[in-house]
Amino acid sequence: MNPVIIGKLVDHVGNHRESDRIIWLLVAFGGILLIRTVLVLFRNFLLQRVGMRVTCDMRISIFSHLQKLSLRFYEARQTGKIVSRVTDDTNAIFMLVTGASINVVSDFITIFGVMIFLLTQNVRLALLTYAVLPFFLINYIWHRRRMRMESRRHRRNWDKVMGFLYERIASTRLIKSFATESSEIDAFRDGIEADFINHSRLNWRNSLLGAGAEMLNGLGTLVVLAYGSWLAYNNIDHFTVGKLVAFSLYLGLLYAPIVRTVESNTLIQRAVTALEKIFTLLDTKPQVPDNEKKPTLPDIKGKITFDHVCFSYGSREAVINDISFTVEPGQMVALVGPSGAGKSTIISLLARFYEPLFGHILIDDQDIQLFNAQSVRRQIGLVMQDSVLFSGTIAENIKYGRPDATHAEVIEAAQAANAHEFILELSKGYMSKVGERGVQLSGGQRQRIAIARVILKNPRILIFDEATSALDTHTERLIQEAMERVMRGRTSFVIAHRLSTITNANQIFVMESGRLAECGTHVELLQKGGLFRKLHDLQFSEKTQGEGKSQD
Repeated sequence: MNPVIIGKLVDHVGNHRESDRIIWLLVAFGGILLIRTVLVLFRNFLLQRVGMRVTCDMRISIFSHLQKLSLRFYEARQTGKIVSRVTDDTNAIFMLVTGASINVVSDFITIFGVMIFLLTQNVRLALLTYAVLPFFLINYIWHRRRMRMESRRHRRNWDKVMGFLYERIASTRLIKSFATESSEIDAFRDGIEADFINHSRLNWRNSLLGAGAEMLNGLGTLVVLAYGSWLAYNNIDHFTVGKLVAFSLYLGLLYAPIVRTVESNTLIQRAVTALEKIFTLLDTKPQVPDNEKKPTLPDIKGKITFDHVCFSYGSREAVINDISFTVEPGQMVALVGPSGAGKSTIISLLARFYEPLFGHILIDDQDIQLFNAQSVRRQIGLVMQDSVLFSGTIAENIKYGRPDATHAEVIEAAQAANAHEFILELSKGYMSKVGERGVQLSGGQRQRIAIARVILKNPRILIFDEATSALDTHTERLIQEAMERVMRGRTSFVIAHRLSTITNANQIFVMESGRLAECGTHVELLQKGGLFRKLHDLQFSEKTQGEGKSQD
């Protein structure tokens, strides 16, 4: 209504009409201004709140979905690209909701309201104003497709930059050991420069779009002013100078929202591209579906059966081919063999990180695929070669599988893992920070914390994936003692590099090229003189040579 008031003020002042009307018009103008200010305040606050709520919910949904996806998904993608979905893409949605869309509703209402009101002022002038509108649409459509392509290209390039960044930050120790900082800086600079060029193309296209909209805005205003001035000058249809001023102000209310929408097109295209990537991620199905509708695996005794199991990673040849064996409850089983023989794949299948292509895996004679995947993993404890700890305290890491455990239970688990003594030597004991991925601790200390974490979880099935490799003799002995202590009464799988550590295994499975080549006890396999004997003799000769060199 303000343009109408301004128009009336112009006519009243120009014709020297009564001052009381002018005062009331000024009061009305101030009242409308106050009401509009309050409405804009609440609108902006509400949309900011809604935008952040939508962004937070979307981030939670993406993270929740990521937790359901299988290992194969993560193995095929860089960490930086995955993190980018949660951060950069959701931030683009926030910017759309709080930026481009903050005026959408009010702008569209304004546009349609002004179009109707202009007809009441002067039909011919209104139709002349409408004649410019199709050119705004043509300008927008012409550039939109090209901006969408540039936006997708920019998103792909930025994902590469983010993947590179996360990968290099996580590998800082390796980079410094090879003294390749300069080449890494150059590679990062190339990625950033490529992003700059791509972003410049996107901005240039958006600038062309905005410039076209501004030109149409100016031409439309020029035509209306020229024709409206002629109408007012000749007093045609009682069209006054005040009406021309009001019409011109309403013209700004009509064209300005269109120009704003056009100029925010870059933001819109980024948000659309981000939504495409987010929905693509959310549509990704886990290779091992964690179906909550499936029954929970009841408490088990620990009998494990592989029944003609075959598996391959994608389109590659089978890495596990027709594997069959049975492990009785409480037995310790060792998996040995050359690298790439399929040892780690067997324990990954047992933990349901992957599903077999053929055959069945049974626990206590029950097919694990019939049960909820999480309920299977809750009864399995896994200690990897490179155990991962989360940033936080030692106590928090030990309690990771059982957050409700008491401090006394934490200490008991640490004692069983031969970790209690070194923990007490730290400045804050169990409250000591371990740093990201446990960098404040040595490799042996991290392993013992990982074993304590598994002990506190109290699973019926234990898996040790080369848990004692790359450690000094003293630390290896401590971890070996902890492993033997925790394995008592539990079904255990041990992937061992040092054959001397598995002499007490109930069964030793010797893997070769994805097949079970030999099976037996340590003594039986040595007597057979097969692959195990060759591996044993090779390690023994290497050890003897090493001792000889140390004596020299």
